Amino acid sequence: MHEKESRILSQAVEAASRLTGLEFSFEQAGIRDMESIDAVVTLRGQDEAVRWPAEVVRNLTAATLGPVTARVRNLNRSCLLIAPYVNRNLAEKLKGLGIPFMDASGNLFINTPPYYIYVVGQARALDANIGTGFVFNPMSLQVVFTLLCMPEHTSAAYRDIADLAGVSLGTVANTVAALERAGFIVDRGGRGRALARVEELLRRWVPEYAERLRPKLLLGRFSPAEPTWRGMAGPAHYLGGETAAAILTGHIKPAMQTFFLKGELKDFAMANRLKKDPQGPVECLKAFWRFDYHWEHDDLAPPLIIYADLLASGDSRNIETAEIIHERFLAPYFERTR
Repeated sequence: MHEKESRILSQAVEAASRLTGLEFSFEQAGIRDMESIDAVVTLRGQDEAVRWPAEVVRNLTAATLGPVTARVRNLNRSCLLIAPYVNRNLAEKLKGLGIPFMDASGNLFINTPPYYIYVVGQARALDANIGTGFVFNPMSLQVVFTLLCMPEHTSAAYRDIADLAGVSLGTVANTVAALERAGFIVDRGGRGRALARVEELLRRWVPEYAERLRPKLLLGRFSPAEPTWRGMAGPAHYLGGETAAAILTGHIKPAMQTFFLKGELKDFAMANRLKKDPQGPVECLKAFWRFDYHWEHDDLAPPLIIYADLLASGDSRNIETAEIIHERFLAPYFERTR
């Protein structure tokens, strides 16, 4: 656990103790407590002590709620979510999902017998925004996406990575340096650079994509003249989101059709008779990547971005489907490229 996460956790435990009058404490997780979690939080009462595995997130928003809750549930059904700040709306959603949480301002929800505690509406603490910043900007997130999709290119020349990611040479240099400092890229000497801790990097990338990059890619939402759930005419494009997930898994019935466009939006909209509609069932985004993902579904977006979009929706069925895609397409791929 990094220093910023440790500070968030320390503030949250201190605030919970102060507001409830109960004794909360924490210890950083070790091998015995599973290396995949950040810490173990303990509540010592008069009758007994209760312990929770805890996961610290640097930022919790409506856009990142889906990825974060999926991560927490995947770790442990009783995992305690720790965040810098949880507003009233997010608190209600977490409570409805049955996910215990606490933040640096004293907002918390615990429902572990004999304890039921729900505190909401505490104002943001002056220092509650610690850790909400992230080393990556939208362009850097494109670089990370490219490396996660093509980890064999981690040791490629910066110019080649820049061409694949659709960014500047300087962005690649800065991003690689940041990844090296964070331990996500390691130097193997004569064998060049390689990605490390890939699953952790994926977990960090997904909510940042939802919060920072995806809004900049969105070109608009539309209604089609005639409903269709697969073929579209016009400039080159990839099918993503729920429809792509339905094709890959058969687990959901898509309500939204997502297209990543390599060509011009106006040409695509005209070819398919799309009308602007802020609530329409068709959304178009810019396909920023400049490579073909190596799999048998040439008409679909890379599985990483399908996975991320499903999580970003916050829909429980989509989150379940995202986990299927991770299990079938992402985890085996990362394992093969180690």
